[in-house]
Amino acid sequence: MKKVVVLLFVGLLLFGSMVPRLIAIFSSSDSEAGTVSSISTPAPSAVVSNEPAFKKEGELTFPKIQKKISIEIADNDAETTQGLMYRKSMPDTCGMLFVFPDSQERSFWMKNTYIPLDLLFINSNKEVITIQPNRPPFSEEAIPSYKPAQYVLEVNAGFCQRNGIKQGDKISF
Repeated sequence: MKKVVVLLFVGLLLFGSMVPRLIAIFSSSDSEAGTVSSISTPAPSAVVSNEPAFKKEGELTFPKIQKKISIEIADNDAETTQGLMYRKSMPDTCGMLFVFPDSQERSFWMKNTYIPLDLLFINSNKEVITIQPNRPPFSEEAIPSYKPAQYVLEVNAGFCQRNGIKQGDKISF
């Protein structure tokens, strides 16, 4: 009995999508009797992604190594809360800069973040004060600055090591 119900359900799913097309064929208003108009199949729609797209809002430079990256800026509560959550990838030439109105000890986490990241905590003088490298995705563990920070830069994991970025380096944007 279960097999019959399952087969009927599968059949309904497979052939149910054809019903609107059949109705369209038989209800077409062609002037010649017996003529069946062709039904055009709609073009496949673009793949819709819930992943937030990167928005270049500026450039950040590491003067010591003459390295520039494109940055998206998070400078309000909504953007700061969202951060890089739900993004599946980010080019190595990009990052997200969090800008806060004051300098204080900060703590981040990786909840709903798919990309492993390096977090650079930066003071009000635009000096890197703490680097938290290779933070694993989806972790709810607190990632502390240990010192007062006004800015936080998130880049792909390994970025600091690949580019020789160290605590004490300056940034400009």
